[in-house]
Amino acid sequence: EHTIRVDLGVGRAADFCYGCDLSRDYVKINADYHT
Repeated sequence: EHTIRVDLGVGRAADFCYGCDLSRDYVKINADYHT
């Protein structure tokens, strides 16, 4: 988890985003996994 703060001096707001690891190694490790 990482926090990035930006102060533009124009009020308050909040947001979030999701990320994922789709590196070559991740895909290779999970290539045979089926749901």
